[in-house]
Amino acid sequence: MMAQQQQQQQQYSSPSSHQTNQPPQKQFDTGHGDQIHDCQYDYYGRRVATCSSDRTIKVFDTGTTTTTTTSGDGGGGGENVANHPPPQEAIVERANATTLTGHEGPVWQVSWAHPKFGALLASCSFDHTVMIWKETSSNVFSRVYVTPKGFFDGSVNAISWAPHEFGCAVAACSSDGSVAVISSNSNVAGGGWRSEKISNEAHAVGCTGVSWGQNDEIASCGCDNLCKIWTRGGAQEGGGGGESSNHNQHHHHNQQQQQQQQWRLKKELRGHSDWVRDVQWAPNNGGSNVQQIASCSQDGKVFIWTESNNNSSTTTANKDYHSVLLNDFKTAVWRLSWSVVGNVLAVSDANNQVSVWKESVDGAWTQIQSK
Repeated sequence: MMAQQQQQQQQYSSPSSHQTNQPPQKQFDTGHGDQIHDCQYDYYGRRVATCSSDRTIKVFDTGTTTTTTTSGDGGGGGENVANHPPPQEAIVERANATTLTGHEGPVWQVSWAHPKFGALLASCSFDHTVMIWKETSSNVFSRVYVTPKGFFDGSVNAISWAPHEFGCAVAACSSDGSVAVISSNSNVAGGGWRSEKISNEAHAVGCTGVSWGQNDEIASCGCDNLCKIWTRGGAQEGGGGGESSNHNQHHHHNQQQQQQQQWRLKKELRGHSDWVRDVQWAPNNGGSNVQQIASCSQDGKVFIWTESNNNSSTTTANKDYHSVLLNDFKTAVWRLSWSVVGNVLAVSDANNQVSVWKESVDGAWTQIQSK
């Protein structure tokens, strides 16, 4: 199911998604023995990673599938053929898969690192761990890191890699209420890794989602009905564009500084009336300085939080966020996914529906209707 949803999101992110010559959606048998919780394409869209309650991760090469067809019941006799058109053949594709094992509980999410660091895949699980996997040879993955026993005291529910310009690091959040960063000590994938907590009490009762923004800040959400933004203490204040430009000019120097800086709470975003299930930082629109965050909740609402452009607030620390209600779905909303451009948002709700929304020039959000 998640594979189908991911393909639907990709179709809507393309301007030509409604053309009649658009290739049809494809289905393939993952071979998982239980419910699939996540499906993620790599940077180039050449491989898909899935994870399941069967405690495994599977990596598929999208270009290597074998097709089998199954026809309808052929024993209906001449009367059946005369009265009904011949049934269409069902096409099922079996993709060549690499299976990764090691987790001792359901695997909730997987996420690919930027290819700058090689083929790195992160996974998080009900077994209280985050694992980092590295492709050591073609389609062969080895586990290069697992968080220490006892580091998390609950299910690890979500992970998010940092934008590549901020180093090889992944944020994670847990039902124990903590948010953490797992990072490599060098730019070489598979080098020394370390885990550090941003906060042991980021969200009361538990943390459900995390997202690392392109401004080097982390958004988290949880069972306290809140979204929170975390920033590095001692970071230079100023316009968002200036910080990014300065970072690119002094890339390696800033990476060393970042490792020594402590994370601190920057903002609390209040608006939901029930558990916040997911939070996702939007990619920058063509290098725009405006920061946007989407959040969804058990209360059925999806909010878009936009950083204030109030000229009286000259520092990023003093900037506030205002919210716009994208829609009230009247049922729990579970997951969000932005397009690469950042102005299209896919929403998955408890009615097993995926809807796609686009922001217009006047800032209003409208649903894209499929044809």
